Amino acid sequence: MTAYTLSHFRLTQTLFWRTPVSVGIALCFPIVFGGLMPAVLPGGVRDGAPVEVAVMTGVIVMGMATLGFMTLVESFVMRRQMLVLKRLRGTELPDLAIFGGEILTVAAIGLFQLAAIVALARFVHGVALPANPALLVVTVLLGLAVFAAMAIAVSGRIPAQGATVVVSLPFLLLAIGLSGFAYPVSEFPGWLRAVSAVLPFGRVAEGVTTAYLGRDYVGHAGAGVPPEIGTLDGFLVMWPGWLVLLAWLALSLLAAKRWFKWEPRRG
Repeated sequence: MTAYTLSHFRLTQTLFWRTPVSVGIALCFPIVFGGLMPAVLPGGVRDGAPVEVAVMTGVIVMGMATLGFMTLVESFVMRRQMLVLKRLRGTELPDLAIFGGEILTVAAIGLFQLAAIVALARFVHGVALPANPALLVVTVLLGLAVFAAMAIAVSGRIPAQGATVVVSLPFLLLAIGLSGFAYPVSEFPGWLRAVSAVLPFGRVAEGVTTAYLGRDYVGHAGAGVPPEIGTLDGFLVMWPGWLVLLAWLALSLLAAKRWFKWEPRRG
């Protein structure tokens, strides 16, 4: 199984880097936003963090959504409609190796994307390096796994390649809105805060911000500065977020098993 998974991983890596649209959506889009937005926004503090940090953590979540969901949905629907998935399934590759190779590709490119955004924040905007890099990497990888599983599941419900935007755009808007990128989380009304608490976007944003600043942003409700926490404490305070993300991962995998289609959809 491992050899098959790695083989498909190498194939999907090659296909990704040879597809300019995928590279543009997954890498250029968030990096351009990360380069421009902190420069045009007025300075100050948002949710107890410098505006530059709040925006860059939002850019990380937005980048995860474009890579882990939008790019993968488009890829699966296109390959299904072009009979690529059907032909792959006719080879020796097990189904899990195909899914595993795709998710590994998302994880590898996601780490590259993360490094690029962190470097951009440091050298262009003067943002300090993450205080808890281990928590940042774990949060990003788990978030990408959740988004990828959701993409695999949802792709089976999309009839044609041109219809992917109907699903992808609302997903991206939710990621932008609930990550604190577009609007301070501390100013969310109570009902929106409750919704954000059970969706993966807000939980990923909490983990990314906590990791970046070394402060407890999990469930942070005010505009004040949260207390500093250590590396291990960062993982411990994230336990509600881990539960939400793991629940979404399990639900998405169950939905993928039920909804995913290998054959082209007509009409």
